[in-house]
Amino acid sequence: MNNSGTLEDADDVFQDAVVALFHYVQTGKYKEEYDLDAFLFRVAKHSWIDLVRKKKKIIKDELIGYDIPDEKDQLDDIIKEEQLNAFQSLFNSLEDNCKKILSFVLFEKKSMKEIADLMGMKDEKVAKNQHYRCKKYFSKLVSENQEALDILRN
Repeated sequence: MNNSGTLEDADDVFQDAVVALFHYVQTGKYKEEYDLDAFLFRVAKHSWIDLVRKKKKIIKDELIGYDIPDEKDQLDDIIKEEQLNAFQSLFNSLEDNCKKILSFVLFEKKSMKEIADLMGMKDEKVAKNQHYRCKKYFSKLVSENQEALDILRN
């Protein structure tokens, strides 16, 4: 309630987080090694941010003709753009094979079976192994680049 919301909003966000957890468990995406509290907190945090943004948009739409720039939103946009540029720079330094695999997983939400089929791999075990190696290598690239790490952590 201290962050531009009501008790009803908090209940809705918590319910969204529990539904997301249920969906992850049901689809097999939730891993036992995940910290349950951290998972729920992260989902709730993102739901809350979305909710606040929607409320701001509604309020701005109601104030047609009163276009007042929000400096915090502008700063957030600049930070997000810097983070995206840092991510893209590191991502583009990957080999094409790794770029494809990680893109399929991160952006297109493809299964390992689908990735194996799309990339002409023997089976999903090979795709899983390649994904693990690419993810590990990308993680290493990020951790070795202090400037990118600083930008991505903001």
